[in-house]
Amino acid sequence: MTKKSLFIALTLGLFEPATVAAEEGLAGPYLAARHASFARDFQTASTYLQQVIDQDLGNINALETLILSNIALGVFDEIFPISAQVVESGVDSQVAHVALIARSVQSQDFKALIAQLNAQKGIGHQVVDGLLLAWALAGAGDVQAAFSKMDALSDQEPSRGLVAYHRALMHHVVGDFSAAEAIFNDIGQESGALTRRAIIVRLQSLMAQGEFDQAEAVLEEYFGQNLDPELFQLRADIKANRMPAERIIGSVSDGIAEVFFAIAKALSSEAQDEYTLMHARVAELLSTEHVESILLTAQVLENMGQYELATKVYQKISPDNPIFHLAELGRAEALQDSGNVEAAIEALENLTRSHPTMVRAYRALGNILRYEERYQDAVNVFNDAIDLTGAEDQSAWRLFYARGIAYERMDVWPKADRDFREALRLNPDQPLVLNYLGYSLVEKKIQLDEALAMIEKAVELRPDSGFIVDSLGWVLFRMQQYQEAVPHLERAAELEPVDPIVNDHLGDVYWAVGRKREAYFQWQRALSFDPEEAEADRIRRKLDVGLDVVLQEEGADPLTFAQSND
Repeated sequence: MTKKSLFIALTLGLFEPATVAAEEGLAGPYLAARHASFARDFQTASTYLQQVIDQDLGNINALETLILSNIALGVFDEIFPISAQVVESGVDSQVAHVALIARSVQSQDFKALIAQLNAQKGIGHQVVDGLLLAWALAGAGDVQAAFSKMDALSDQEPSRGLVAYHRALMHHVVGDFSAAEAIFNDIGQESGALTRRAIIVRLQSLMAQGEFDQAEAVLEEYFGQNLDPELFQLRADIKANRMPAERIIGSVSDGIAEVFFAIAKALSSEAQDEYTLMHARVAELLSTEHVESILLTAQVLENMGQYELATKVYQKISPDNPIFHLAELGRAEALQDSGNVEAAIEALENLTRSHPTMVRAYRALGNILRYEERYQDAVNVFNDAIDLTGAEDQSAWRLFYARGIAYERMDVWPKADRDFREALRLNPDQPLVLNYLGYSLVEKKIQLDEALAMIEKAVELRPDSGFIVDSLGWVLFRMQQYQEAVPHLERAAELEPVDPIVNDHLGDVYWAVGRKREAYFQWQRALSFDPEEAEADRIRRKLDVGLDVVLQEEGADPLTFAQSND
């Protein structure tokens, strides 16, 4: 069974014996578990699955789905005996194998893990299972056999980099820091493909050898001077010639957690949320200070719409952790997405107080305030953020752009125009700014030629953005170039088929070129996509009397109509 189909197969397989379930009075729990599983409501699914298993101990599908649901929740103790039951029944269950690997590592029973992996009851991937076996051998005290296993994996493509990384980690864990540095150096020279986490382990290997000058050079090479709190603390340790209080990879359990984290990261790019979550949770269990796996777990839960669970996971990272700011930024986003906007604002306000020079925190806070239409409050926050940036800091374009939107919404156009143009000075080819400024000029019916040039450039940069293509069609409409506008607005409606404004614009241009039946159809479509109330009222009025009468009632310029056979 492929990883892509596993979760669906488990949840669907749960209901194969439907008639038996009905006969035994289990139809209710089965159906409730099915609904919860598809909704990714792991807590509810777990509750009903337990009811099923209490009455049907031999239901392997239910057992597997319960294991997966509990791993998603980060609850392991209860699933270890269930996983053993599944494996003992003869089922080749990857989910149960993962749980039993976690149990062995957590209990430091590396001999049991070696036996499990030798029995081909691992992840099911040659390199991954080989890495797990190597770490298990090291945990059992046979370091020579562990490195021999690593050697046997070293020619496996495309996993050579991963194997080399874990070989370096193993040298690091056993205290052979010079060997670890040699491998890290080779990886960096070959491809420059060291991850941030690998670079930090490399720095700690250099520091453990007393090579603080070399560590400072590596830090500068990879990160420059623009350091976040974690790297800033690491640089302070390097300059003080002291080792950090803890190594991020300091044990065999940490090494095995790193294997699971690598799987989770690889799967996250393939949008396999349940599988990503399972492996990230195991990494989190095996290495409690593995903050990257905690962040990944929370992000996956957010993607699943499980905002309350995500918030709880973010809170696992303590305020004294150097990457606490990332957890708070993520928690604020999860709170906002869940509708708890005031709590999100409070979290970000606290973050700006605890990290008063962190521009990213101010930007996140200002954007939430802007989304809540608290424009003046947003402007005040963006002012603080801009004061913290240098005059030529290119990344500041985001701040000027966001503040410009707030000013535009407040109808303070001169300040909005100034901010948009400053954003373009810092980043001349930024399509979002080109589009927003050009569209605003169109709506104000000023500088239309400049607006057209801006939006044409934005479309060239982002040809598949329906909203930007819509802007191009709309500026042509405003310039009474109706026939030229049609293909662009049709293309925009293809790219954004359920956006009310895009469909409304297409209706207007159809009316202008005399295609009135199509105009009515587009306006009705736009109305079906739940536009803002004011816009909905205007669309209803157009459906009643037509666009030309609406424009006359609004005191707007009349259209120049084209002839049509409509």
